[in-house]
Amino acid sequence: MSEALLDIKDLTIEFGSGSQPLRVVDNISFAVSLGETVGIVGESGSGKSMTALSVLRLVPEGARVSGQIIFEGRDLLKLPKREMPAIRGKEIGMIFQEPMSSLNPLMTIGDQIDEAIRLHEDIPAPERRKRVLALLRLVGMPDPENRLSAYPDQFSGGMRQRVMAAIAMACNPKLLIADEPTTALDVTIQAQVLAMMLDIRARFNSSILLITHDLGVVAEICERVVVMYAGRILEDADARSLFSNARHPYTQGLLRSVPTLNDTRKRLYQIPGSVPPAGTIKAGCPFRPRCSVRMERCAVEMPPLRTYDPGHRVACWATAEAAA
Repeated sequence: MSEALLDIKDLTIEFGSGSQPLRVVDNISFAVSLGETVGIVGESGSGKSMTALSVLRLVPEGARVSGQIIFEGRDLLKLPKREMPAIRGKEIGMIFQEPMSSLNPLMTIGDQIDEAIRLHEDIPAPERRKRVLALLRLVGMPDPENRLSAYPDQFSGGMRQRVMAAIAMACNPKLLIADEPTTALDVTIQAQVLAMMLDIRARFNSSILLITHDLGVVAEICERVVVMYAGRILEDADARSLFSNARHPYTQGLLRSVPTLNDTRKRLYQIPGSVPPAGTIKAGCPFRPRCSVRMERCAVEMPPLRTYDPGHRVACWATAEAAA
């Protein structure tokens, strides 16, 4: 693997004050190499989106963020706030989870893409217009010349997602963060959005950090997968290893719940219970209440991430015992 473009070390995000704050992301570490696509998966409430927002320092007001977020050798958490706008959009682009709430309903899509370019580059208006049209063609927007003057509410969900991608890629960022880019889209549009992201990566050699709960999407475009649960990383492996030899009980449960074309089950598998609210697990492994192979040690001590195969890390006492 090449040198890391993004290297997150011991990232912790907390809300609230006092002796027991709510910890939504708990001491996680992972990296994204240049040209690599890394997927972060897990159920809602696992801390995936908060992790993504922390990279651009867009976490909600009042959050306390500690650790290191190193991008091209710079710790973004230590940069003055006034320097972050120069990084957002130009060096790191982001496709947000819900395009309708992220796009300005009072501005045409042409003006919104143009604004993303104008904020970071001093080029004449005619040149910016050419780039806007090129971006719309890149993301597969039909008839881009006539769509420049259209407003977000005149587009379908899939088309709005394409506009978000065009804004995110307006200045050719080295890292693209995509937060649930295929949520609420039908399967045909999902496939088009994924193909668009792969095309963008191939053209610009961009790295992609993909936030999703859809393992099918991960299998389609990711080289490596980080599995999060209750703010923790439980498993981190290359995609081929994860899908063929998942080691953590949680990852195994997620894979068992995915339907297949030759599935004969009358009822899909379901992991018992739900993700615990932030701050309710005081000690031990956060997955233990739902785990079928839990042991006494799981209740008192959080297992560390251990490497079992090259590039395959797992945080599980049962896995460690089986390997021993």
